[in-house]
Amino acid sequence: MSATVDVRTEQTVPECHIHETGLLPEHLTAFRRQGALILRGLLDPDELRSVQAAADELIDDAWRTRTMTDTIWTLEPHEPDAAPVRIEYVVDKSPVVARLAGHPRLLRAMEDLVGPNLIPTWDSMVFKTEAGAPRLPWHRDGGLYPENAVGITGAGRVIDVGIYLDPAPEDNCVWCIPQSNYWDTDRANETTTRMNATEWDTTGAVPAVMNPGDVMLHNILMLHAAPAVTGKRRRVIYFEYRPAEVELDLGPHVPEYIGLKQQVLLSCLAQRRAAPEHAGEQPFEYRPAASLRRWEGLPEPTTMRYPHEEYWRW
Repeated sequence: MSATVDVRTEQTVPECHIHETGLLPEHLTAFRRQGALILRGLLDPDELRSVQAAADELIDDAWRTRTMTDTIWTLEPHEPDAAPVRIEYVVDKSPVVARLAGHPRLLRAMEDLVGPNLIPTWDSMVFKTEAGAPRLPWHRDGGLYPENAVGITGAGRVIDVGIYLDPAPEDNCVWCIPQSNYWDTDRANETTTRMNATEWDTTGAVPAVMNPGDVMLHNILMLHAAPAVTGKRRRVIYFEYRPAEVELDLGPHVPEYIGLKQQVLLSCLAQRRAAPEHAGEQPFEYRPAASLRRWEGLPEPTTMRYPHEEYWRW
């Protein structure tokens, strides 16, 4: 593999100081045009500390159990140099993360961008411990709508939300290529093949430098990657949101999944409302279209973990 290539662009990831301005029309436009937006300082210090502690518990449990259930490792867990790098279904595993998923400012931003029929689809924690993690190759997250991916999601109604628990400086952050969310599949594939042929290529890309408590929103079609790192930690809680009407018509999950994940969202909202530490904040009110209120009539849930492979449409 050839050496590092660093050819910068003058663009930057647009930012919103969410507590000072709220999400303004220009922020919405910038996200839809560029494919990414940073919400600076979304989490207050107390909630940040609480989520950091919950994240440590999840990571410590992965190290202790060496389980492969819902956990991705760099190698087989029993191998000496193996390290965990991702844990799935964290809303089900941690009440603190469940309450985080009910954050009103975050959900109002998602309502503005995804629409009132938003549903949560993925929840996970991606992390790098001091043991290190390999390079995250250049890729898109949106491989589930192969027929017309750009037409469906190019303007940004399917969104990954990354909530940062640690500093992410330039040598340990996600890099992204602005406006690549509008590229056709051939151009995206050619670019990822070329850039992944080197050890680390940032041609045309910009770094998303983050502080603890910041949140990065990115369109699932935006090309992004991260360098290999050793000796530094980076913990990020990820939530993904999709419009229920897109999920209903096109998947990738079966229609029954919509009501189940709406129940998950409603449970997170209820848990946050009941938590004394969040008393006084204005809760988010979930108001999807009447025809898409798919949780009505369902039995009370006993879990918030709905494995994707059990609900794929194809």
